Amino acid sequence: MNTASLDVETAPVDMAERLLAIRLRLPGQAVMERVDMARAAHGPLYTMGLIRERVAETLPFRLGYVRSMVVEPIEEYREGIPDEALLKYDDAQRSGLFSKFWIVTPTYYLERQIDPWIVGEVAGSKLCAVIASWDNGVDVHGATQVH
Repeated sequence: MNTASLDVETAPVDMAERLLAIRLRLPGQAVMERVDMARAAHGPLYTMGLIRERVAETLPFRLGYVRSMVVEPIEEYREGIPDEALLKYDDAQRSGLFSKFWIVTPTYYLERQIDPWIVGEVAGSKLCAVIASWDNGVDVHGATQVH
């Protein structure tokens, strides 16, 4: 067998597609790709500490009350989740960008308030995106507002 005459045919591949495929095979590089893609799809990313601050800020200040949040896995959340929020969650889950999803509910001490949020953690990082939030208080038309 003459190796000089051995020709290898490869399908033409777009350089950007090839680089993305290589990055996705390298764990460290894949994290940065997921972070960039999550930021593009869902807006700013936050640490859980910043999420805690943002959620607490949704509650009005009450003298003597501590504003905080309760975090629970979405699989364990027992209250109703509006259809629009479930669809946003499903889209985010199917994207493969997130490893965990939580429902985050504002609280005064441990007393839950309204307006839960769905938060997703970008796989391989400690950064989170707000997937959806909604108002459990029903408006005058009987609709739940999803943001």
